Amino acid sequence: MTPTSSYTSSGTGRRSQEFTPASALRGFLEHSGRRAAELSPGYEHVWECVARVTGPGDGLQQGLVMAAAESYPARPTRPVLNAVAAAFELLRASLELRDGVQTTPGGATPSDLSPNSATMARSAHTDAAGEADDALASDLALSGAYRMIATSHAPESRLLKLLDILDHAAFHAAAGDRMAAEHARRAGAVSRQEVLDALRIGSAVPCFEAPLRAGAVLGGAPTAQVTALAQAGRALGVAHALAGELSACTGSEDDDAPARFLTSGRRTVLGCLVESGPHGPAWRALRERCAQRTASPDDVAQARDLLSRSGADAAVARMVEIAVERARDAMTAGDLPASLTERLTGWAERELIR
Repeated sequence: MTPTSSYTSSGTGRRSQEFTPASALRGFLEHSGRRAAELSPGYEHVWECVARVTGPGDGLQQGLVMAAAESYPARPTRPVLNAVAAAFELLRASLELRDGVQTTPGGATPSDLSPNSATMARSAHTDAAGEADDALASDLALSGAYRMIATSHAPESRLLKLLDILDHAAFHAAAGDRMAAEHARRAGAVSRQEVLDALRIGSAVPCFEAPLRAGAVLGGAPTAQVTALAQAGRALGVAHALAGELSACTGSEDDDAPARFLTSGRRTVLGCLVESGPHGPAWRALRERCAQRTASPDDVAQARDLLSRSGADAAVARMVEIAVERARDAMTAGDLPASLTERLTGWAERELIR
């Protein structure tokens, strides 16, 4: 197995240890951009869309891969880890480009597992061409994720498992996206459990379970621990998504988030809780009004009032705490390395519980 990867240190004359998942991803995108430019300026623009959404490339997903892998002594060389971690950043970018999931509360990336902040980089499109570019960029990002793993030089026995994990993640992401779209089109009520199922399948599995499983497999973790980490990842992913709803509706990390929250058309657990109670008619009227135009400051204020009066915000905050507790219990029961358990639970308690 060579100590370098095509997108980490090959041809630079520098030690592979100097490279990170971010540099691996940057190398892949620069290489792809140059190839695209030789074919068409428009095609180069599509790759620029991918690069814009991946941001600095040191987001939460690569942090999860690295946190899990570095907790086990049988992990492969650094370039292999870099390539696999970069693959899950590309998977996350693919989901954002097709507007499938919000992967960070309010757009902020937790500082413990990834050092820099990254925000949703999709721009609003007013024409079909822009939407088509995003759809194509999403497909290319997913294809790139497979390529990063396939060319990572991971040991063959682990490579097949990694590709299976990525396939499992992409399969669930598509299912969750389809469920969310169905919920958005439905004229009638959508239950809280239906929305939670879509979040778990479409967000928690690809963005939390999958990178944690991949890192554990790379590190040579026992099968029982990989399974326990997958369970914990699903719980953390649900907590992360719910915390994202709370952050979006309050605008605590992004002043524009409440307006996007109301006009997105996506069903939320917060909204389902309000709709199921006495404030349901007022919430439905507000949602229908915001679906026709940009939410005004008065709309945002009314939404916050309804969420508070209905108790939906407090209920979701408690659901976040319960999900974090379930993740902690899964890690404890699975006898995971103490350092990994402490790192993940510390991050969750600090970043998700309000």
